[in-house]
Amino acid sequence: MRRISFHRTTTFRLAAFYLALFTLSVTAVLGVVYWFTAGFITRQTEETVLREVAELRDAWDAGGRIGLLRVVSDRAGDPRTDMIYAVASPNLDILAGNLSRWPADKAVGGWTAFEIRSLREPGPRRPAVAVVLELGKTGWLLVGHEMTERYLLRKQVLSGLFWAVSLALVVGLSGAVLMARRVAFRIEGINQAVDRIAAGAFTDRMPVSGSGDEIDRLVANMNRMLDEIARLMLSMRTVTDNVAHDLRTPLSRLRARLELALIEPDLAPSQRQTLEAALAEIDRLLGVFGAILTIAAAESGRQRADFEPVDLSALAAEVAELYEPVAEERDLRLTVSGTPGAMVRGSRQLLAQLLTNLVENAVKYTPAGGSVVVRAERSPAGAVLSVADTGPGIPADQRDRVLERFVRLEEHRGTPGHGLGLSLVAAVARLHGAELRLDDNAPGLKVSLLFPGG
Repeated sequence: MRRISFHRTTTFRLAAFYLALFTLSVTAVLGVVYWFTAGFITRQTEETVLREVAELRDAWDAGGRIGLLRVVSDRAGDPRTDMIYAVASPNLDILAGNLSRWPADKAVGGWTAFEIRSLREPGPRRPAVAVVLELGKTGWLLVGHEMTERYLLRKQVLSGLFWAVSLALVVGLSGAVLMARRVAFRIEGINQAVDRIAAGAFTDRMPVSGSGDEIDRLVANMNRMLDEIARLMLSMRTVTDNVAHDLRTPLSRLRARLELALIEPDLAPSQRQTLEAALAEIDRLLGVFGAILTIAAAESGRQRADFEPVDLSALAAEVAELYEPVAEERDLRLTVSGTPGAMVRGSRQLLAQLLTNLVENAVKYTPAGGSVVVRAERSPAGAVLSVADTGPGIPADQRDRVLERFVRLEEHRGTPGHGLGLSLVAAVARLHGAELRLDDNAPGLKVSLLFPGG
């Protein structure tokens, strides 16, 4: 099974989703903080300027132009001030204040924004805001405030917001990655255990981390379910084995008695024919029970402990040689091809029975003049064993069904058989971890088994 990419896990996607929500929330909250901070700074500046304007208006009312010029000169001369003062004539000539010249196009009433040189030290032009008032016919009054420090404060707030959001993203994304990796690692362990169980290791169980979370509870419940399934399978397998064994013994005795009866010299032809038919039926039943026991043994996985290196190329040649006389009798061409040394680890007995079933079916259903090809070869993925014929084949929609027990196609019901051959092949393939494929041979059927790591 392909390994899960952690960024495609549900945990990572949920963590990323909540991280996005968290980031949006933090951005919104910090944006509101910035908006209120910027508003507070602006209001504070406006209140300071308006307070100065009110005081200078009082000076104008009390002392006239001379009194205003004196107050403005005093305040503008304070080296600690951030305030901007200017009294100008109607022609905008500076009469008093700390501006060297009147800002261009600022001879209007109300608030205005402009740039000035620093009041304390030389440098680039800096932003400022001011209120411009008309002093009747005698000139203009400008009261403002340099905005450099307030703009720097805004910049610092924005920088803090940026780094806070960035830190939240980094920490949140790191947490999402760690959570996703942890969960993906646990899920991968569960998937590997499931793969082993599906491959026949029925005693294996899914790992429990011990954290007691919902995944552990789910795994524990699934392990209990597997225990119950294993118990039921063992019970069913035991019953099947016992029934098959118990029935094979009396059938074998009955067969022996029929064979003894057949050697009697004074049997009538009709009696001999009846005994031979009964003997053939007993052989068919014994074949059914033998196939059932073989399937049960393969599905139990007990023989996996006795696996040994098996040369599929040599095995294919042996089985083909065994069926060569039958193929010649049916006017069929039976050939073996492939590469030597196609090795797998497995049960030679079961693999021989698997190949025997496939070749027997191919020879049985291929019409005269046809061909059967047995092929064993090595491939980059493992070893491949296949049997291809030019018979009637199996319809694509029936290929999964014929792997079930006691299933026979309608057109084959008139031929000898019990519907367990391909079931046995499927069971042996599962025991060996081989991929079983039934393909169209155009014409005929091609049965292939890919053994991993051959």
